[in-house]
Amino acid sequence: MRRIALLILSLLAFLARSAAAQTGASPALERLKWRDDDAQAHEVAGKILTEADDGGLLLIGQDGRLWTIDKPQLVSRDDAREPFRPLPHAALAKQLQAELGREFDTVVTKHYVICTSARRGYAQWCGALFERLYLSFHNYWKQRGMKLVEPEFPLVALVFATEKEFAAFATKDAGADVASAKGYYSIGTNRMVLYDLTSSDATPIGDASDINRQVSAVPYNIATVIHEATHQIAFNSGMHTRYADNPLWLVEGMAMYFETPDLSSKTGWKTAGAVNDERLGQFRNFLSAGRRKPDSLKTLLSSDARFNEAEAAADAYAEAWALSFYLIRSKKEAYVKYLNALSSKPRLVIDTPEERLAEFRAAFGDDLQQLETDMLKAMRRLK
Repeated sequence: MRRIALLILSLLAFLARSAAAQTGASPALERLKWRDDDAQAHEVAGKILTEADDGGLLLIGQDGRLWTIDKPQLVSRDDAREPFRPLPHAALAKQLQAELGREFDTVVTKHYVICTSARRGYAQWCGALFERLYLSFHNYWKQRGMKLVEPEFPLVALVFATEKEFAAFATKDAGADVASAKGYYSIGTNRMVLYDLTSSDATPIGDASDINRQVSAVPYNIATVIHEATHQIAFNSGMHTRYADNPLWLVEGMAMYFETPDLSSKTGWKTAGAVNDERLGQFRNFLSAGRRKPDSLKTLLSSDARFNEAEAAADAYAEAWALSFYLIRSKKEAYVKYLNALSSKPRLVIDTPEERLAEFRAAFGDDLQQLETDMLKAMRRLK
């Protein structure tokens, strides 16, 4: 997901300007007013996560949104004289409706607040789908020794009625490069943004089985939705830290590992970790066409650059899936060790390529050549 890299890089640039020092999250609720670079006024109640030596701030609002504020932008900062508390589901639903307009309805589930201009039945289907994925994701990693946590904030999904509405919102919210996607997860806002994948179908929407049939007509579309939903769960369950320097091969590999949908099950996600035929095919083409260079594994581990290059991105995603699939299946304990180490990474601190490689070797061993050989053999055996 290219926008993740862009967001992280821009925030790391903020760190370089401000020489940030980690101070730890404050339990107190504060009210901040500031004007951004476009002179737009903001007023947000939240808690400070990081304060730079020069006064720059990383703020998280009660809705889970992250804000970066340079000291010259700050207008006022006041103690609200009460502890910080995330907005409960009902209050967050009202806030979203006020932001997006009266034509938006809300659907609330155990972990999600879905704000939608689409048909309510479709939003309810999405809620059930996300809850199944959430439960399966947590159970999958619990069984493998990864300690995850319940989200601090309700998980927000915006579901637009049409692709046109989605594209208009996405262009303003995340940039024109995501307007043609089927959905995305924003690390900054902590929201998943989607649209009704059945909106162009002439058949009236029915029950869950009818929606399953309609979305299954184009499997890649629903896989993209699951991919983004997995990102949101991973970033809110303690697996990844928002605005930390999470290697993109790991973040994207995790989402691709779960992205094969299981629409037949009402309670689980039997396809978690199934062979991803599209990613496997791309990786094999990467190999057979001679595009994969001898240092491919090392460049994937040490830098996110390949994900941001138009000609290299598809191959980088495929290799990230292949590596993740191999490690999860063949080196489970080491992979969980690696996940636990990365989950505690501080926000807004950039790692050098050497530091990234050292972290990987600490979990999986020094012999990258042997690991690569074993991974390639495993990929050739898959069917």
